[in-house]
Amino acid sequence: MYKLLLVEDDPWLREGLLQLLGDEGYHCRGFASVEAAGQELQGDNPRFVPDLCVLDRNLPGASGDDLCRRLRRYQPLLPILMLSARASSRDRVAGLKAGADDYLCKPFDVDELLARLAAMRRRLPWQQSAGDPVTDGFLMGSVRVDPQTMILSRPDGCQTQLQLRQLRLLQLLYQRRGKVVSRDELYNHGWGRDHLPNSRALDQYMVGLRALLQSDHSESLIESVRGLGYRYCPAVPANA
Repeated sequence: MYKLLLVEDDPWLREGLLQLLGDEGYHCRGFASVEAAGQELQGDNPRFVPDLCVLDRNLPGASGDDLCRRLRRYQPLLPILMLSARASSRDRVAGLKAGADDYLCKPFDVDELLARLAAMRRRLPWQQSAGDPVTDGFLMGSVRVDPQTMILSRPDGCQTQLQLRQLRLLQLLYQRRGKVVSRDELYNHGWGRDHLPNSRALDQYMVGLRALLQSDHSESLIESVRGLGYRYCPAVPANA
């Protein structure tokens, strides 16, 4: 799971982004000012070391530019996305010169924000996500899922090339194993937040995923919870 630092002084926007990014699988810490964030980040043993940063440029006290420069000194490769209501080319250039990797003007589309974060995430050094089973591979029953190659492997050696949507649904179910994942969450994760969940497409995908996970005649690992959604219940401990 990627750790994301969010510094935004607007409480409504901050809480909304924390909810959105948390739903997308990020482990987030949110702060209203540079000073508050600095308490978690500073020192020889910081309490939080982010993999990515979303930073408002206009903050009370020290500015987002100040924090951006400070982060650059301690984490030169940290991907930083700067948010700002200032949309002129001069302001965008200033933000990038302060050390930001990308600049997004308010108001913004959440899908664009998520796409920009995904693009920055792809540039992270591999070791920063090492040990994350949802990134490196995981077992669902006796079947192994490799997100890097998008290949599902059975114990008998048979392999299936997954579609991206199948992979995203499996990753979400694995992350929330033992818990019910609502239909809306599954639609948002697999199809996108602008998708209208008015078809039986999700159920058809789940039928296919159940078949892929049944490498023998064992009971299905994906349960349908009537009126709520679906739940992945490991028959054996799910190990990376």
